[in-house]
Amino acid sequence: MLFETAYYKAINHEEDKNFYFHAVRDYFLEDDLSIGNMEVVIGNDALEVNGGDNYSFCAPSWVGDLVASLDFEVLSTANNHAFDEGIEGIYSTIDYFKNHSDILTVGTFKTPEETEKLHILNINGIKFGFLAYTMGTNKKIDLPHEYMVSLYKNSASPEVTDSDKERMQNQIEVLKKEVDVTILLMHWGQEYTFMPNQTQKDLAHFFNSLGVDIIVGNHSHNIQPIEWIGDKHKTLVYYSLGNFVSADGDIPRTNNTFNNAYQMGLLSQLNITKKNNEITISDITTELIINYYDKDLRNFKLIPYHLYTPNYETSHYRYQQGFDRKFILDTYHQVIPKEFQSY
Repeated sequence: MLFETAYYKAINHEEDKNFYFHAVRDYFLEDDLSIGNMEVVIGNDALEVNGGDNYSFCAPSWVGDLVASLDFEVLSTANNHAFDEGIEGIYSTIDYFKNHSDILTVGTFKTPEETEKLHILNINGIKFGFLAYTMGTNKKIDLPHEYMVSLYKNSASPEVTDSDKERMQNQIEVLKKEVDVTILLMHWGQEYTFMPNQTQKDLAHFFNSLGVDIIVGNHSHNIQPIEWIGDKHKTLVYYSLGNFVSADGDIPRTNNTFNNAYQMGLLSQLNITKKNNEITISDITTELIINYYDKDLRNFKLIPYHLYTPNYETSHYRYQQGFDRKFILDTYHQVIPKEFQSY
């Protein structure tokens, strides 16, 4: 979820900020476990709102209220924007969700001791464990505070090293001893791409070898494939869900195709059951979610594809640039394997 400048400008004119999530709210209220990626800092009175100037993000506290209204159980806060507002931003984001919601945040920490805490939820008799990692942060973290953001590679190294793998293996093995289902929330890959890079694939297979059950990826801002990997143990990998929340109609550093794909994301639902201590993951569906805003950069709302009417289609800010129902569905069919397609 990436709340950007155009959204803040438009939402000031809206009578009901909650209307933004109106068409997707039931997906969250009807399930038992909702997981998301919170890619903006939640600020406080000392931090100025920033919707992306110099690629830095800091949301007002009411955005935290809006996100909490969706009834998320878990949010990853480990991403390249986690340190955009430095130490104060880490503190304010953690404190906001701790003090104003029941949401469990994973991947950023206020103290070294917090990094040792296991993130576990018991839902309907199934114990879920969570870890989150990012490739790094846009703003450099000074060495004494590197513990504050969970990294999958040392910030001084361009590659994932053996010591990085050993550190993550230790964390995963400790968590797995306490849970039935292990879920990793990964901020990885290359922005504005439809396919995972080699690092994503290598890490996915490494995590599979450790018995991880589900990997949920983000960072590309475009949807990427979903697949089962592994022989002895099966891991469900979402390489990237794309953008659930975004509000940028023109990104100069990419092309028209990826500017259009920036406006859509995936919401995936699945069933997890436990019988005789065996876990089964089944009934996987994917719903396309459209980031809608009109030609005046107003009326922001999230719309599932099956509710994306011709009126919404032709009035979208990027319709004249080719963002239409055909582009949306063609992209979905080209990127997402048929076994995970819902239409």
